[in-house]
Amino acid sequence: MRAHSLALVALAATAAACGRAAQSDTSEKPRGVPVRTARVERRELADTLLLTGTLRPQAQVQVVAELSARLVRVLRDEGSRVAAGETLAVLDETDYRLSHERARAALAVAEANKAHAVAEKERADGLVKTGGITDKDHLAAQVGLQVAEASLAQARAEAAIAGTQHARAQVKAPFSGRVARRHVDPGAMLSAGTPLFTLVNDSRLEFRANVPSADYGKVKLGDPVEVSVDALGDRPLKGTVARVTPLVDERTRAFEVVVEVPGGNDLVGGLFARAVVRVGRVADALVVPPSALVRDGSDPRSAQAFVVAGGKAERKTVTVGVETADAVQVREGMREGDVVVLDPPVALASGAPVEVQK
Repeated sequence: MRAHSLALVALAATAAACGRAAQSDTSEKPRGVPVRTARVERRELADTLLLTGTLRPQAQVQVVAELSARLVRVLRDEGSRVAAGETLAVLDETDYRLSHERARAALAVAEANKAHAVAEKERADGLVKTGGITDKDHLAAQVGLQVAEASLAQARAEAAIAGTQHARAQVKAPFSGRVARRHVDPGAMLSAGTPLFTLVNDSRLEFRANVPSADYGKVKLGDPVEVSVDALGDRPLKGTVARVTPLVDERTRAFEVVVEVPGGNDLVGGLFARAVVRVGRVADALVVPPSALVRDGSDPRSAQAFVVAGGKAERKTVTVGVETADAVQVREGMREGDVVVLDPPVALASGAPVEVQK
């Protein structure tokens, strides 16, 4: 019995010693930093520019009162679609109608005076042949006709001016579009130049964005563009590059690109939008996920990355090229098949052991 107890004690001591040895071995072996990885691969890459900007109507004007008068009626309100030349509002035309009638009456008098002067000139021409009138009287008839013609021309001009002023009592749309805002109410006394409406031509909208000067040579007129608007969800708009500003701003080192997109009832000026301009393709490009790169912002064409080799992380400096939402071209610094660390931890250093997470 005593021998059996001694054997059990010896066995327990041996097991404890083995456990301590195993624990010592485990503590001596350093644990690697857990990381996620991806392989560097080759594929065709679309060369695109990612832009952010604002949608604006193709044309926007303030329709103003051209006369000093009281606003009598408003015929179109905010949101209304109007055609070019359609009446938007009516001003009090009483004074201008009377002025127009007076000018037309003066024109009728001038026409009658000319007719009388023509008759006198013809009579004087007949009498001068027979000697029944002196040269002085004949000359007076000629001058009288000239004065009547000048008076008629003046009366016609004054009638035209009065007619134009009278017509301006009807406020009309300068182009087809939509009333974006009404600024006054009926009954208000207006002076010439008072804004009445804001009218926009939204049959086509313009997306405007600033592009870094380094990409100036990439953008060409007619390039296809996909424009996405948050208000429309996932429905992209097809557009084309309409204008490229031939000037780089010295302060921002950027130039403006204007993209035309078709309008619609669900699109209005001022909406924030994003655009993808397709400027070319790179065949057989060496690419990595964007999350594999670490940048400090000093050089947009240079980045840092970690490559896993032999269970350790090795820092690499790489030169990048074309960038898209899901891939970045690597021009120098890596080879196809390299394993790169995704979202490298801040504490990860070159030479540190890593454990690849599945």
